[in-house]
Amino acid sequence: MNAATRVDLMDLLGPTREDPLWEAEKSEWRCFVMGNDRCHYRRGSKLRTAWQSGYDAASRSADPVGGML
Repeated sequence: MNAATRVDLMDLLGPTREDPLWEAEKSEWRCFVMGNDRCHYRRGSKLRTAWQSGYDAASRSADPVGGML
């Protein structure tokens, strides 16, 4: 394998930029499990929609704690 075709696995597996929509959905799942139903994102924003989507999914889940992990 020559140097031109080498792939550095750390570049592929290393940290990446956070996705704010995914983070909003994950934070909602934690809020549902902890009993917090208040969303701090601006009404009508994409982040609030993602948060609500996660909350709805957690409320339908048979095991929301397991899903959070």
